[in-house]
Parts: sequence; structure tokens; C-alpha cells
Amino acid sequence: MAASSIFLVPALAVALPVAAAQPFSFDAAPGRLPKDVVPLAYEVAIVPDVPGLTIAGSESVTLDFRSSAARIVFNSLNEVLHDVRLDGQAVRAVDSDDTAQLTSITLAAPAARGRHTLTFSYSGRIEVQPRGLFRQPYRTLSGEQRLVLSTKMESTDARRMFPCWDEPAFRATFALSVTVPRAWATIGNMPIARRSERGELATITFGTTPAMPSYLIEFTGGDLAVLAGQVQGTQLGIWADRGREQDGVTALANAQQILGDFDDYFGFAYPLPKLDSIAIPGGFGGAMENWGAITYNDQLLLVTPRSTDEDRQTVYAVQAHEMAHQWNGDLVTMGWWDDLWLNESFASWRGTKETDSRHPDWKWWEGQDRPKERAMYADSFLASHAIQQHVSDELQAASAFDPEITYDKGQAVLRMLEAYLGEQTFRDGVRRYVKAHAYSNATSADLWNALGAASHTDVALVAAGWIEQPGFPLVTVASRCAAGATRTLTLTQERFLLSAQGPTGTRWRVPLRVRSGTNGTPESVLLSKHGQTVQAGRCGEPLVLNAAAIGYYRVRYDAPSFAANRAAFGRLAGGDQIALLDDEWALVAARKEALADYLSLAASVGEGLDRRVWEQIAAALGTIEYDERGLPGHDAFASYARSVLAPPAAHLGWDARPQDTPDLRALRRTLLHSLGVLGDPDVISEARRRFAAFRRDRGAIAPDDQALVLSIVAQYADRPTFDELHAIARAARDETEQQRYFLALMDVGDPQLAREAAAIALSDEIPPQGARWRLQLVFRLANWHHALAWTTFRDNATVLLAPNPKYAPLITAQTVPLRFWDAVPLEELEAWVRAHVPSEMAPNVARGMESARFNAADKASLVPAADAYVAALKTPG
Repeated sequence: MAASSIFLVPALAVALPVAAAQPFSFDAAPGRLPKDVVPLAYEVAIVPDVPGLTIAGSESVTLDFRSSAARIVFNSLNEVLHDVRLDGQAVRAVDSDDTAQLTSITLAAPAARGRHTLTFSYSGRIEVQPRGLFRQPYRTLSGEQRLVLSTKMESTDARRMFPCWDEPAFRATFALSVTVPRAWATIGNMPIARRSERGELATITFGTTPAMPSYLIEFTGGDLAVLAGQVQGTQLGIWADRGREQDGVTALANAQQILGDFDDYFGFAYPLPKLDSIAIPGGFGGAMENWGAITYNDQLLLVTPRSTDEDRQTVYAVQAHEMAHQWNGDLVTMGWWDDLWLNESFASWRGTKETDSRHPDWKWWEGQDRPKERAMYADSFLASHAIQQHVSDELQAASAFDPEITYDKGQAVLRMLEAYLGEQTFRDGVRRYVKAHAYSNATSADLWNALGAASHTDVALVAAGWIEQPGFPLVTVASRCAAGATRTLTLTQERFLLSAQGPTGTRWRVPLRVRSGTNGTPESVLLSKHGQTVQAGRCGEPLVLNAAAIGYYRVRYDAPSFAANRAAFGRLAGGDQIALLDDEWALVAARKEALADYLSLAASVGEGLDRRVWEQIAAALGTIEYDERGLPGHDAFASYARSVLAPPAAHLGWDARPQDTPDLRALRRTLLHSLGVLGDPDVISEARRRFAAFRRDRGAIAPDDQALVLSIVAQYADRPTFDELHAIARAARDETEQQRYFLALMDVGDPQLAREAAAIALSDEIPPQGARWRLQLVFRLANWHHALAWTTFRDNATVLLAPNPKYAPLITAQTVPLRFWDAVPLEELEAWVRAHVPSEMAPNVARGMESARFNAADKASLVPAADAYVAALKTPG
């Protein structure tokens, strides 16, 4: 281990105590806003001036003075208030501070306890990035320039559209009116209640929402059209750029199915009269769960004949996630950003469960091992943080949206708890939780209490360690055989870390799933004490302590257990193989096991064709190949890696068979792509042959296979071939195809052509709605040209990060070090990152830099080990 890998000062290595979660209390909820005056109901009217990027607004707020007060404080940003009155009487003073994002109103005299009405007019601004009310230009399939207005309020951007109490505990009703061009379609959280026209303008008033937090407000207007349907009395709409509404057919069918399933699962019918899903051309890279009006980047909602299997699967999974939020997040909202995971982890878990249930041939839960492994990688460093992390100021709430921990770890932990408690018991607990906190807020304690009541178990005792402290355990197995060959295990645990020794005494209550043999039913065992003993089958049988890879922990097996697992590996269930491969690869990275042990396990797969098994192996071999580039052992290792991946690829061939599942089709592409990267001459030749046909006929390669073929062709492209690829990308009109083709260009291997690819990523060839792709393109370029990609990013960071204003600091602090760890000296990289994020992001920078230093140390360890392993294979005897 390189000395620079341990860069945190000892104080940061000590696990800080985390306060035990308490049930939600409005008065105890964190936040900057005082709670003596709270909003009950808003009436907001806005007139957007799109060319001028301004808002003219008026507002009336019914307030509850919980005690007599002479001051009212709420959030505002870039707004000027006029004619401010309480109960019709002018106030004494109005002080708006954009730095603090607060407005303080001093009343003419203290107002008595009870209800009062605050009224004012105001001027504000329309944003040009996805926050608050923003303008999104886009180019249609026919090349016409259009724009749409839409909103993105989470975490703290409702205050950009209208002054409000912009913290999640302040639930209130909202009645929104907008005045826009008469020809526009308009969508809000609720159905349209009134519409009046005057000349070329129309004023639309939406129905009053239930009480909800401000960040769920939504408005979209533009030249849009709807594909309508319903389910169980709820009106459903899929909105898209006019002319593309039929591309919402798949999404509408999905929504009908998902909403019906969720009504049943939660035991609480969806409470709003309608649920719209809105495809925003560009705008932002994901989706937002606004109550009754979910907004999506259009590629995450619309399905066209040019969409792939993966596109269709992603649409379903994202819809399931966002629709789960209608209960977990909207109906029941976390009390403060500390408990963001209650929104995001829960929606990820429930959405994944729905996707897997409705599409078992996608093997969706098995595929979620990949994000779980990303989470476990991020969580394997001293600088990691707990799922439940304290957010002292809502202005820093965006830093809590850590995808690996807040989304992926949280989802994995919930799945593990569900398996431990049982599906029906867990669902009963969820129903209790939703019913008890509907139209209100909640904390982790409220969830544990509901699950505990359903299971008659102290769920908080088991769950707290997984939520309130960072990291996860490594469970070490020591086996002992009795005279009758009965096997006894002694189990110990410690925090698993990749690059340092962790603080002593960190413990979890670990819900193990112990399987002895190749197909036995797993036994549930709660590891609750150090040195606990467990009976587990007979000696010599394979042993898996994380059956089906459901648990969020690592297992290190002793030599006899590992030998038994390796001998039977080809006969194990796919999920058990995945668990063993994941753990052994991580143990190699942590310098606790030899690379040869992992590679011998991977060589024992046999003829199985489990997608995630081979995906894991291909990714591990790909990591080593990347580290070997430019070094003497590269070609020998690439040859060895090809010998591992070629047999299953040859079995599957290039062309899908009628009986192939989506899972097998995806595995075929994974293997062929990996072989292309590894320089397999037959794969390269076949890709070029298929590309030649594609040049003549765009239908010659199915959409699913286009990225595979074009990526391989680009990697080995000469000037004429690169120019042809570039022309294909320029000529595309559909966004799905455009993104696919431009990404393939970034895989070009030739250094001179790569410089042209970098320029293309920054050019106006990228359509306005594709601005967010630019960062993705530059990151993709780093696969082959890390120094070029780094300078391209560094010199254009403002432009590249602009489409992600909410996440830009998080991307800079954590993703940039992980992406460019080998592109620039680490000291220089860290200095640049620290200079480009706020000082309060220091913990995030620490996480990013620890992973960067680990990757450098990992390369120094993997390369000689791989060289030695390959050399030993060639040595007789």
C-alpha cells in the first residue's frame, strides 16, 4: 500500500457518534426558518416573460401565527417584493437577502396568535438551467427550434419561482395560476380548474393541491401534446413535444400497471385525481417526482423504434422509482434532509422490486448487484459517510444526494431487511408507516417503529448500524469439523476497508443468509456478537453466507471453505456465484487475498451463462487490462483475458436467437464489447463487416447492437472511418440515436482523431437539449485518452457542469477525482478540485481523493500480480 493512500488525519478515522433517530416532530425538525409563523395555504399567480427571462408574480399566503409575532421570515432568491401587507395593512419593513436566501418582514405591530393573510406582488427571474422555473430550448426531429418552460424545485429552488417556506417540514396547500401564450399546453400538480383567454394569452388556474412541501410544486408549459389513459379512476397522461406523443405508448402502459400495483402494495390508494408524466427535451438528466406531475428527461420516458432493450427497461425502472415517490416522498415526506434516504432509498427499492416482479426475465434484482457493488466500493473508504447524514443547512442539501450511498446503499439495506423480516411482514410495516404519516412527515425512527410493530421485533436495533454509521462489515469464517463431519462456523466481523485499517469496535447486527450445499434453502442467521458460532451443513460442501447476494456485507472464507466453493463453483446458483466473485475481487483489492484466487474462481464458472456473473468477470479483467496499458505485460494479459471471455461469447454468437431472453442478449453484447476492447481480431473484423453494411443501410444493425458495433469500429478507426462515424452522428435527428453515435465517437483510439472528438463534444453539433451529454462525452473520452479528457474537462468545466447546477459541486468533489486519477498528478488534481468547490464540500473532496489514491495503489498491486499469474500459466509444470 502506497503511503499516500492513507491521507486522512487520524481524527477523521474515528467513527463519530450518531444521535439515535427520533420520531418526527415539527417543532424539533431542523431548519433555519423559525416555526412561530407557518404557512397553511398559498395562492400564487405568475406571468412569465420568456424572452426577458423575468417573472411578474403575486402571492397570498394564509398563515398560522402559533404565537404572537412581529416578524415573518421565509425563503426567497432573486426576487423583489412590492406592496407587502398583512391582513391588508402595510408592513413596516421588508429585507431580502439573496446571500442568505431569506426575506424578513417586520410588521407594523405584533400580530396576535391565529390565522392571518400575507399578500404581496414580486418580480423574479426565469432560470436558464434546470432549477426553479427554467427555460429549456430544444430542436425537434424536423430541425425546428422550440422551447418549453418547466420547473425543478428539489432541494431548495422553489424559492427561485416564488417566495415561500422552502423546507420540507412546512407542508401547505398550493393554488397556482399562470399566464402564458394561449396556444401552449400547461400542466401542474392538479387538474386545471379554470381557464380564461385574453388576446394571445391565457390564464390557467390549477386546482388546489393537498398539503405538501414546496419542493414538489410543478408547472410545465409549451407546444406539448398528451397521450391519455386511466387506471382505477385516476387520469393518466404522457406529455411530450407535439408530434411525439405516440412515443409515450409504452410509458402509458407502464404507468397503468405500476399505479395499480402500488395502490395495492401500499394499501393506500393514490390520492390525487390525476398523474401526469412529462417528457422534457433535455432540461435535466433524470426525473423529478413532483406530486401528480412527474417530469422526466424525455429519453427516460419516450420509447421509439430506435430504442433498445436497455432503453425500454430503463424507462420502466425510472417510472417505477418516480411513481413510488408518490407515496414515499410526496404523501409521506422526510422531516429534514438528514432523512433524504427515506425518499430516495425507498423509491429505489420499491421501484426495483416492481420492475423485477413484472419482468422476471430481465433479472432486475440480480442486475442491481452492479449499483450495490458501486455503493460498497464508495463505502469501503474511511471518508465514507452514513446513509443518514446530518445536513445542518438546507443550502447544502444537494450534497446529501450521493447516488452510491443515499440511493444504492439504502436500496440494498432495505432489501436485506426485507429478506430478514419476510416480504409480507415488511409490507405490513410499510402500510402501517404510510397510513400513520400520510400527508405529513417522518423520520427513520417512524419507519423502524412501523416495521417493529408488524414484526414484533426491535427493528431499530438491527437497522440503526446500517443507517447511522458509515461502512459495512467483513464477516470472517473459521470452520471446524466434528467427528460426524458436521461443520461449525466461528464468525467474526470488522469494518471492511480498501486502503486503511478502520476504527476498532465498529459492529453491525448482520442478517446472514447461510446456504450449505449447492441448492439448499438459505438459513437466516443474525450475527449479533463477535465470535458467534453457527452450525452449517457438512464439511466439504460449498458454503455461502450471503445467498443470492442479497446482503450488504463481505465474507472472507477460510481455506477449506474456499476450496470447497471453488470445486463446486460451476454448480452453484447464479446469485451465489455473484456473491463469491464480488467478495473475492474486493478482498484482492484490499490486499487480503491473492489475485490468483479470484482468477481461479472465475475460471471455474463452467458453461453457465448468468449475465451478472460474466459481467463481473469482464469488469474485473477490464480493470486489469486498463491498468496494464502501455506496460510490458499488457498483450500477454489481454490474450489471457480473451481466452476467458471467448468461450461464452462463441457459444452465444453475434446474432440473437428467438429464445434468447433480454438478459442473454445483453450478455452477448457485454462479452463482445469486452473482446473488442481486448483486441480480439475476429470480433474487430466482424464489427467492421457489420459497419460496412450499416453505412449502406441504417437498418442493417438493430438498435440494440449499434453501440456495440460502432464503439469497436471507432476504437480502431482510421481517418476515413472516423469521418464516416462523425457524419452518421451529425445526420441523426432522434436524440436517442444522436447520443448513441456521439458516445461511440469518444471511443476512438487514434490520438489525433481523439482531439477532434474532444472538440466535437464541445461543439454546437450537440443539440440544445443535449447539453448535459457533453460531460458524459468527455468522461467517455477518458477511457482511452485520460490526459486529453482531463485538459478538456479542466478548461471547459463551467460549460460542462452548467446543465447540472444542483449536482455540479458533488460531481467536482467526488466524480472528477475518480475519473481522472491517472490523468494528472494527484496533488495537482486535489488542488484544482478544492479550488472549484465550496469549502463545506471538504468531506466530499476527501471521499473523491481517497478513491483516487486507492486506484493508483490498486494498479501498483494488480499489475505485477497479473503478470505473475499469466507467466505461471505459460510455465510448464
